Amino acid sequence: MDPRVTQAAESFLQELFQVAGETARLRLTQSDQELLIDLQGAHVFIGQNQRALRALAHLVEIYLKRTLNIDISVQIDADGFREHRRDELREMALQLAEEALREHKKIVLDPMEPYERKAIHEALSQVSGVRTYSEGQGEERRVVIEPISP
Repeated sequence: MDPRVTQAAESFLQELFQVAGETARLRLTQSDQELLIDLQGAHVFIGQNQRALRALAHLVEIYLKRTLNIDISVQIDADGFREHRRDELREMALQLAEEALREHKKIVLDPMEPYERKAIHEALSQVSGVRTYSEGQGEERRVVIEPISP
């Protein structure tokens, strides 16, 4: 864990928010491979889809690469949205697995963010009678829930 990474990311975001007239508290957590940033009170991101947060994370990644010559994945959350979304996805996954089993058909979900697909796969990994896999490329990648033949 390199403290320069969290300091640089925090400084960059604070300056960006200041220019935008936005205030936010930042909670940064760094592991060896990833920097997690939770924006608390960033009103500009309330109700936004994940594209804005993903774009902001990409800007932070570029900044860290250019200023510190460090490649690190950055994930940004706003007021715990991602955890709330994971909970919603787990519930939805279980309901859709029941439907797939009841109707004996595969269910193809809409394209999702990687963390969303992961939540679906994890939620159904212990559910007997169904399997999940991802198909598609890039922003069109989606989860398929499929009943397993007995």
